[in-house]
Amino acid sequence: MNNQEVLEQFAASLQSVSRHMRHTSSNASSQQVTRVQWLLLRHLKKWGGRTIGQLAEYLNVRSSTMSQMIDRLEKANLVAREQDRTDARVKSVHLTDAGEELIRLSEEHWVSELSGPFEAFSSEERTQLVDLMKKLVDHLPTR
Repeated sequence: MNNQEVLEQFAASLQSVSRHMRHTSSNASSQQVTRVQWLLLRHLKKWGGRTIGQLAEYLNVRSSTMSQMIDRLEKANLVAREQDRTDARVKSVHLTDAGEELIRLSEEHWVSELSGPFEAFSSEERTQLVDLMKKLVDHLPTR
């Protein structure tokens, strides 16, 4: 197989795993969120409070669009806006306990869903796969 064919097969495999995880996660979650909302919630989980502008930049959308997304997530009690302690003019967005719980349950579900297929690999192969995926992620271009 040439390099192009290997990359195409790798991309197709990644898409299959991603599709499977999205499908099983949406079936397992009683609280439906869109893919973009999910990315936003995961970003807040990883980085903590962020301003509307920072979140808009992360998703490459206008601040007004981000405000509407945050309104919907706030209405669902998954995020909350809080006044900045150092600058009263600034509000940051944080996950609520319900948002944290949604992320935690979904990640537990992902681990559960992948544990069976992951058993097809030897211990060494699992470690190698994780190391290679981390290396790939580390070399992705940053935004």
